[in-house]
Amino acid sequence: MSRTFARLMDLATGYWPAAALIAAVDLGVFERLASRSRTAEELATDMGASPRMLADLLRALAGLGLLTKKGDRYSIARVFAPFLRSDGERCLLDALRFNRDLYAVWGRLSDALRRGESVIPPGAHLGGDPERTRRFILGMHSRAMGLAEAILPAVRVPPKGTLLDLGSGPGTFTRLLAEQRKGLRVIQFDLPPVLEVARELARRSPAADRIEYYAGDYRRDSLPSDVDAILFCGALHQETEASAADLFRRARAAMRPDGVLTVIDLMLDSDGVQPVFAALFSLNMKLFNPAAGVFETSRVSVLLKRAGFYKIITRPLPHLPYRAVSGICPAAGKLMARPTPRG
Repeated sequence: MSRTFARLMDLATGYWPAAALIAAVDLGVFERLASRSRTAEELATDMGASPRMLADLLRALAGLGLLTKKGDRYSIARVFAPFLRSDGERCLLDALRFNRDLYAVWGRLSDALRRGESVIPPGAHLGGDPERTRRFILGMHSRAMGLAEAILPAVRVPPKGTLLDLGSGPGTFTRLLAEQRKGLRVIQFDLPPVLEVARELARRSPAADRIEYYAGDYRRDSLPSDVDAILFCGALHQETEASAADLFRRARAAMRPDGVLTVIDLMLDSDGVQPVFAALFSLNMKLFNPAAGVFETSRVSVLLKRAGFYKIITRPLPHLPYRAVSGICPAAGKLMARPTPRG
């Protein structure tokens, strides 16, 4: 069998491991293995499942390296324990539950492409459906905790002052930054149902008294002014080029001179196809909003320059398909001194 044939078959059945993982999350396999190893029969009795069929799932999960098997007993593989145990340091179970919501939607991709329409109601995960919104925000928090080690160093923020988090979602990154910098004040800006979950997540944070919540739609509502830095993380893919350009202009107007705007998201490199996860995620967005999608880093740089930012810096994040693009807000004199384009 040729490598090309094997590669094609791997792609064609690539959803099988995902389906097995999602079934395990849906059935609560990992919660039931958090404290001790168990047999397929014990687990099946506990969750009301078929022992014979569950045994196949557990063997597959062990083959994927998610579980370990000793005799007839299964436990969570040590390397995955921080992510799959509900008490793990970087538990991803909420993020995986949101992926469960996406799984069925991806099966309708061809319909979306034919019609040029979303296959679920727009905004269902951002307030239209309260239960789905909560799963989405908790899932984003779960992912953010896993990404924080790589994301936080890319955020250009002063040790003190005010940081505005636009489209803050769970607010995980700016909350962690506030915990690291005792002189930093954070404003989290998002839709009311989203901020409701963010408040809950920040309740026990040592920086809770330095986090403010600004409810609104950043596309339409005025932004808090005189801020020292702005983070726009994980939301650019929801924008069109026109809406992103407008937001960047309004962000510059909201900033103090020499303030820094940092944009972090899945972005494509100059070839337009890599990282492949970013290209696939752009398809994912089409299932929700045909006008949304992943930007190329070069285009983000252009939009920031046109909005009046200077000293644009682009950097990849280690081992991730995310990119960070940042720019500095000029003082009035610097802005006026920019040469007028010819033509």
